[in-house]
Amino acid sequence: LHAHYVLQLLCETRRVLKLMPNISHLSTSYSKDITICGDLHGNLDDLLLIFYKNGLPSKQNRYVFNGDYVDRGENSMEILIILFTFLLIYPNNLYLNRGNHEDYIMNLRYGFTKEVLKKYQV
Repeated sequence: LHAHYVLQLLCETRRVLKLMPNISHLSTSYSKDITICGDLHGNLDDLLLIFYKNGLPSKQNRYVFNGDYVDRGENSMEILIILFTFLLIYPNNLYLNRGNHEDYIMNLRYGFTKEVLKKYQV
């Protein structure tokens, strides 16, 4: 995805996230499932497999992602683009929690910063 569109996506996601509460309360019932995922670490194949097996996020198919989306793998940016896009489409049905790899120092140490600089030649 061209850097211009990525920047637009990031700005819009930031705007939406600022409006959301710091703590989200979710409840389950017999009629609503929630898929809880964690530690993708830049592995796009894992995210695609999760969506293949459990379906795409929607009003009827809620997801919670418990952080560590980036670092180590080669496709951290693609994972963020996909997750942020679904967050904008379904803000009440997709939840993104921050993990320790969503930290500046961790990004420097484990590769996300390098990935961004390489892909977008910043």
